Amino acid sequence: MKTFTRLAINAALLAAIPLSANAEQSPIIVDTLGMDIAPQEIEAIQTAMRLGPMISEAAEKVNGLPYRRDAHAKATGCVRATFSVNGDIPEHFQHSVFSQPGREYQAWVRFSNGDMTVQADKKPDARGMAIKLINVDGEKIAPELHGPKTQDFVMANTPAFFHRNIYDYIEDMKSLAKLDRTGWFIGLWPPHIHPKQLYRAKQAVSAVIETPLKPQYFSMTPYQLGDTILKFSAKACPGMTFDKPDNTDDNDYLTEVMQKQLQTGAACFDFMVQEKKAGKDMPLDDATVIWSEKDSPFIPIARVNIPPQTFTSEAQMTFCENISMNPWHGVNEWQPLGSLNRSRRLVYHAVSQFRHNKNGAKQFEPDSWCIDGKGSCDIDKIFHTYTDKPEIKYSFDSQYYQNK
Repeated sequence: MKTFTRLAINAALLAAIPLSANAEQSPIIVDTLGMDIAPQEIEAIQTAMRLGPMISEAAEKVNGLPYRRDAHAKATGCVRATFSVNGDIPEHFQHSVFSQPGREYQAWVRFSNGDMTVQADKKPDARGMAIKLINVDGEKIAPELHGPKTQDFVMANTPAFFHRNIYDYIEDMKSLAKLDRTGWFIGLWPPHIHPKQLYRAKQAVSAVIETPLKPQYFSMTPYQLGDTILKFSAKACPGMTFDKPDNTDDNDYLTEVMQKQLQTGAACFDFMVQEKKAGKDMPLDDATVIWSEKDSPFIPIARVNIPPQTFTSEAQMTFCENISMNPWHGVNEWQPLGSLNRSRRLVYHAVSQFRHNKNGAKQFEPDSWCIDGKGSCDIDKIFHTYTDKPEIKYSFDSQYYQNK
């Protein structure tokens, strides 16, 4: 079995990121570690690594402190969950964190908006769901992402992105660094328009949702698991019901409606994969293309269970701000593909370094459901036991919680 750390695009950050996006720019060195990456792509990654912190700094003028991500800036909440690999997972998917059928991981799930600014939940926007599995086994695919071994699955609520590749990405970032959301897509002088990207952007930012627990979320970009190229998605489990918000004029009603549901019940998502099929329009480096579900249906291979809990404490919301998600948090035979994913590895890391430095916060990777960094927490106060609902059954690591 080939080792993906050898095959991965290991573009490691060797120079420090400036603590201020307006600071004198020092050279950023991207070491390809022997991989064949085009010089223009390396230059594009270097540019994107500078622009990401600039977007965060520009958005701070609108958001106020703390400094936030350059996208998905507003968190709806971070919840504890379990991620259970299906017992009947097909053999060719049994790699990386999916190598053991029936294995259950503890996980954190971050729900968010899509914009670089913090805005009212009723405003149309993209929506994000990012899953972080903790205490995973194997060799890290991105060794510069220090800390405990984790595996992240980063998704949004549309199946296609509004950038084809890294080159679209950096050109749009130049506009976003000036808080201009539309300038790259269409403009009068010089006259220009990117029609397909504009259409995808309109699709992405048009969602008004009632609860973060209801949409289907998509990876948008491709990955390789073992020898299989795929995209992934999370969809609410069949039969789930959803609480409705009490007041959609409240700026934070998505947090409130999710907390309302998790006070008295649970939620779950099927985690699914979609295989790339030979001869079909399923490109690796054009994220604006939707892979046809008719040609390749999504296949469930795991389940995300979110038990009843409280997640809106000040400490947990701060934890949610400080946690970092990156498609390159992963182990063993897992490979993010395409120039967008190659850039995300270093751009996300650069923005994470920038905002943590500006906020005086420590970068970290969680290794438990605890948020105090001490490896201990009172899980009984977090998860609720409903003796009047014996049909609700959750099984977690016995040292933390068990309700049968």
